[in-house]
Amino acid sequence: MDYCGTDDARELSEMAIDIWMDYYSRFIDPGMVEYIVRRFQSEEAIIDQINKGYLYWFIMNGDEKAGYACVVPDGDSLFMSKLYVSRELRGSGLGSKTMDDILDMGRAMGKKKVHLRVNKNNKASIDFYKRKGFVITEAKKEDLGEGYYLDDYFMANNL
Repeated sequence: MDYCGTDDARELSEMAIDIWMDYYSRFIDPGMVEYIVRRFQSEEAIIDQINKGYLYWFIMNGDEKAGYACVVPDGDSLFMSKLYVSRELRGSGLGSKTMDDILDMGRAMGKKKVHLRVNKNNKASIDFYKRKGFVITEAKKEDLGEGYYLDDYFMANNL
């Protein structure tokens, strides 16, 4: 797998806008979706994350960029920060294969678990993570600023 560099940040950010607005606006206020993308998935934010050790890569469908993923080594675990597939290819198995790759990556790094956070209203993703062996370990509501709150489950898969 080829990791993205800071020169890929603009393309990652453009992909984030498309995927986030399409997917998350179904169960999160669209204003909050825009705020999250602007704050955490802008070109500048992605460059900062890459410079801090976040490992981004494009999810490929043949020669086509079909989405992206990102992990962060975190002590004895691997934090899955992002796993997003374009609307046209959701349900194609690309997300499942990418999750398997992330779990394998955690094992290869000698990590004890892979963990993530997911919005409580994101039922499809929660069900997907459960099928992949993740369990809910915590629920947390966090002030994001500008009147928005993250209301998430934390999930983990012990490797």
